[in-house]
Amino acid sequence: MEAGVRVDTSGALCPVPILEIAKAMRRLAPGTLVELVSTDRGLEADLPAWCEATGNVLVRLERQGAHYVGWVRKAG
Repeated sequence: MEAGVRVDTSGALCPVPILEIAKAMRRLAPGTLVELVSTDRGLEADLPAWCEATGNVLVRLERQGAHYVGWVRKAG
């Protein structure tokens, strides 16, 4: 999946992955696809909850080896 922006938070624990994607989203146009990469397994619960709370769209979330990768489309 081709994302407009990639945010790699590998090695960081909660709440850093969500803080970093939130920061990235603030400067993007609506409809932009963001790829979030994390090694924190908490992302499986945190990213869907954050998307629901913010109105952004969780396109996909999957595990790739030791990494969790989520694709989120900015609302608007």
